[in-house]
Amino acid sequence: MGIDGMGGSGKPGGVLPPPSPSGAPGATGESFKLDAAEAPVAAPELSPALQQLQAGEINLDQYLDLQVDGAVAHLEGKLSVSELSVVRDTLREQLVSDPVLVELTTRATGISPTDS
Repeated sequence: MGIDGMGGSGKPGGVLPPPSPSGAPGATGESFKLDAAEAPVAAPELSPALQQLQAGEINLDQYLDLQVDGAVAHLEGKLSVSELSVVRDTLREQLVSDPVLVELTTRATGISPTDS
């Protein structure tokens, strides 16, 4: 006796379909194809700050300062100037000391903050 229609009792859902000719589950014999026209892949847009960094218009420290400014912009007017300064300074320090953030910065820019 099977549980919930399992066990080959002859009831619908209790019998497995015959294996495919290749023996692999779900194999159809066709190879997977993806038409390039069906799935275009666009290059990601670079932020203006990253474009400036890559063009040599700003250095990595200036790039990180711009990133911090953007990250805390929503706090302006909600925190006092001194509180905002603490948040900004703490975030800026984390960008050069936290290993995960250092790795992300290096991947994004090609430059390690620990080298500058």
